[in-house]
Amino acid sequence: MPSFMKEFRSEQSQKILLFLRNIGMYALFLFASLTPGKAQNFGLRILSVSDSSQINQEMKLFDSLWFHCIQDYGRKDISPLFTAIPKSVSNTNPITVLNFITGIDVPLNYVFPFKFVKRQSVNDSISVYQLDLGWMQMAIPLNLSQKKIMRFESLNNYGLKKCEYKNLTIYSQEEISRKEVGQAYNRLAFSAKELGVDLGKFQSKSYTLYSANSIAEAYAYVGGLQYASFFFPGSRYGGMGDPFNQVILSGISTPVHVHELLHFVIDFPCNLFINEGLASCYGGVSSVDYQTNLKSVLDKVTASNVHTFQGLFELQISDASFNAVRGLYVMSAFLLDQVKKDIGITKFKQFIRNCKTDQEMIDSLKLLYHLNSERELFDHFFAN
Repeated sequence: MPSFMKEFRSEQSQKILLFLRNIGMYALFLFASLTPGKAQNFGLRILSVSDSSQINQEMKLFDSLWFHCIQDYGRKDISPLFTAIPKSVSNTNPITVLNFITGIDVPLNYVFPFKFVKRQSVNDSISVYQLDLGWMQMAIPLNLSQKKIMRFESLNNYGLKKCEYKNLTIYSQEEISRKEVGQAYNRLAFSAKELGVDLGKFQSKSYTLYSANSIAEAYAYVGGLQYASFFFPGSRYGGMGDPFNQVILSGISTPVHVHELLHFVIDFPCNLFINEGLASCYGGVSSVDYQTNLKSVLDKVTASNVHTFQGLFELQISDASFNAVRGLYVMSAFLLDQVKKDIGITKFKQFIRNCKTDQEMIDSLKLLYHLNSERELFDHFFAN
């Protein structure tokens, strides 16, 4: 999830903005947790229930395990609380659902009210607890025989079909041919070679991709049971990547989400605009190439009278139709494609590595195209 910066913000100012954002999110979640509701704790450490008759020894066990998990999440090794997990799974951030929540620098039990919704028995040994956080719901399995909690993905609760190719494991409702995965992998290899990236770093790790027809469906595969509020307004398609566990959620019709995989391939630091532009230029935007919606996106920018990159960031948040086609990604891919044609691949590789901030990107482009202002630069690329 990106942090949107004011125009020409210095690196120190970005840190201050992020700090203030963290405080704001903390206050929001704290307010939610303190808001009176029908549920009460009745002596439980972290869960709230509608009445005390719901509490039994099994729930007390889950409550205790979940409390320690949330208290130390992202801070300490909590793997002993879980049943056996793959080597690729982080010991400090094992739950993909929680890894998409950023900007929280305090223990999660201070900011999330976990209200018990229902318990569902999978078999004699496993129960699934559905929890309500007010802004989303999540499901966490409890293994009774081992007295530990589990990652929701390990249940494969949706009967997904599995396809393995090199260091990729893809789960989908539909069968995926190895030929299709191979073609996608070749795109990753081509992109890495052209951009001067060592593909070996990507190949040294294992990646899991969950493919669905919408991001909400893919999110459900890892235990997120309701459309979460941190998605962009109007978003339905697209994807997200969990950097702790190398897990990708894909909500597009193409099972192999090259765009999201490229975020793990492109390993050099660069600003959001360049980062998303490269993934979109080489991997497409959702299930189409960036040119598909280019005209409608440029028309929207013209109609909105936008002439700065900050204006694009704001439009991405405020305009659902612009965001629905990932207008920011389309425009960044278009700009990068044009720059590459104008200066050649060798200078292009240098350029994208010099753009660690918005300011550096704008200054580099002004220098390359001998332009004096950001508006001149913006209109050079995007004016109809």
